[in-house]
Amino acid sequence: MNLLGSICICVLLFPWCANGSDVDAIIERARASIGSETALNRLVTLQLSGWIEPTDSQLPGAAILIIARKPCSQRMEVKINDLVETTILSGGSGCIIRSNLSDADKRSQMRVMSEAERQRVAFSTRQLFNFYLADVHNGERIRYGGIEQRRGLRCHKLLYAYPDDSFTTRYFALNDNALISTVTDQGVESVEIGARVVAGIKFPQRIEYYQHNTRLHTIVLNTIKVNQPLQRGIFTIPTSNSTK
Repeated sequence: MNLLGSICICVLLFPWCANGSDVDAIIERARASIGSETALNRLVTLQLSGWIEPTDSQLPGAAILIIARKPCSQRMEVKINDLVETTILSGGSGCIIRSNLSDADKRSQMRVMSEAERQRVAFSTRQLFNFYLADVHNGERIRYGGIEQRRGLRCHKLLYAYPDDSFTTRYFALNDNALISTVTDQGVESVEIGARVVAGIKFPQRIEYYQHNTRLHTIVLNTIKVNQPLQRGIFTIPTSNSTK
């Protein structure tokens, strides 16, 4: 259904009569707004580097590096002064390493991720490559939630839900199909700002995070690399001895 060309009564009825085909059409248009199907499906590795700016000026900022490979490998490094936290996901295994670069005696401590932590990192990794498609392999389904006002725009509301009742809500603008907002089941909202095209894919320049309408922090992306060679062993889970 083309909402822009519909009469008022059809617009009013749309939230109650939307079916799977309508959801598919919304996602198809949203994906087309950020890149061709060829470009989106061709993405295999992604490297993002930037800076985390806290809203509270009393808190320190942090450098961030994310390296991901389809389908489920990710390495994320967050550095605050001499402290570095590295999260490594490799399929069904994951670990967290905390390092103090100024401590010569015991530079690193590593622990295995809990299953809940591993699932969260795996989810975030899949989202880097899915571009609004449902994670069908893991049971995610999409339901239409009607039309709502979000950040000053009329939006399609899509609910992405897993069998364990975890869910994500995405809002897509009616006027240009762009993603306006993503809200987790914990109430954390992310809003993508600006645009930069790399390898035919539109990425945001920064991402603002909110909870209860209060901004938490902003991630500013400085460098984006698509399908570039990765360092050998970048996703290898180290042994406990190798971190000391």
